[in-house]
Amino acid sequence: MSPAPIPKQIAFAALAFLAGASMWFYVQRIAVPHQEKDAAANERPRGNLSDLYPRWLGARELLLHGRDPYSREVTLEIQQGYYGRTVDSSRPNDPKDQQGFAYPVYVAFLLAPTIGMDFATVRTAYLWLSTGCTILSILLWKRTLRIALPPLQTLAIVTLVVGSYPFAEAFYLQQPLLVVALIVAGSFLARLRGWYFLSGVLLAIATVKPQIALLPVVLALCWVSAGWRERQRWFWGFAATMLLLVGAAQYILPGWLFRFYGALHAYSNYIAGTAFLEWLVGPRFAWIARVAILLPVIWIVWRYRQSPAGSVQGRRLLSLSLVAGVCIAPNLAIYNQVLLLPALFLLWDQREVLRESGLVARNLTMIVWLLLSWQWVASGLLAIAKVVFRADHFVMRAWQIPLYTALSLPLALLLLLFLWPSARTPAKTLEETFTSA
Repeated sequence: MSPAPIPKQIAFAALAFLAGASMWFYVQRIAVPHQEKDAAANERPRGNLSDLYPRWLGARELLLHGRDPYSREVTLEIQQGYYGRTVDSSRPNDPKDQQGFAYPVYVAFLLAPTIGMDFATVRTAYLWLSTGCTILSILLWKRTLRIALPPLQTLAIVTLVVGSYPFAEAFYLQQPLLVVALIVAGSFLARLRGWYFLSGVLLAIATVKPQIALLPVVLALCWVSAGWRERQRWFWGFAATMLLLVGAAQYILPGWLFRFYGALHAYSNYIAGTAFLEWLVGPRFAWIARVAILLPVIWIVWRYRQSPAGSVQGRRLLSLSLVAGVCIAPNLAIYNQVLLLPALFLLWDQREVLRESGLVARNLTMIVWLLLSWQWVASGLLAIAKVVFRADHFVMRAWQIPLYTALSLPLALLLLLFLWPSARTPAKTLEETFTSA
């Protein structure tokens, strides 16, 4: 597959820049001001609103003062910084999420170098770190999925990702997901390169966000089971690292697993009714929808567990595990959709196969690209309405329009990966495709 002509590459890069700029204009001049105005009108507290803060403060109190980060006292201190005051259940508009320390204790080991700093410094440093991690993860996914793109197109992809709403939301919230996504990408690239022990170590570290790492771990374990003699080093790397993390956490906070379970249970109660699937099908049927997603995913992963990591089928399984994880996530967090990138890379790489695979695959692929593009189209139109036509009232009322496809995109991707036309995939090897590109 030959690269696009230089003029087309330049046009694509310029369009990507305009799309990213319109998204950041939308976030900074429309979405955030609307949220601030709504919070003020409803007396809803707004502190630093940093998702990093509860983990940082919990790690600091544990490592410096030996306090239980899951305790009620530490949770109240977290609320003082996160919301600006403690949450009052008697106020109907106050947040339900208590912002407790709902991570495994061993996340403190990753945050240990920062606990001697003030949080303002940590926050600024993390904004740069998370942006760098995101750009690096794009490059790692590109190598993991063996996507051959010329420099201008790679720059355009980076611009689109950094200029997407999921990244902007994660950036504003200082979400640890952006670092974990890089660790996951590194793990799968190491596996592709044959560095199995390192791959297992990295994926074990990624379990600081269990809901993100769960399905990739299941995928990797199934893959190891299909070739134990050659692949067992992955298992030993993963198992040794998990034993080290869990054991060290037990040493600094005895019985932490029970406290962690209690924190997760409390968290699930705080965010009840806000999960991705609960918004789509309602709380009553959300568990059925999760089972309906998980069972086919596990069956597909097990059926094709012998697929080489670099094959089209192997890349499909990787993408499937991440997309399914986004769909069954316990909260409605659009920032999780940064994990859709491998699946989108795969769709782009295999677009000719999908185009020749029947009406369903063609239409689903087109729907995915339309749903993905909507965020930039809508944010651009709102930016024009605000800057050119000065329609501030309309813009503030229509501020959610760029988010209208946020629920549909992961499900459309998941359905396409379920129905992947593997039987009609050409016999041409991935290496040949990569070389010819």
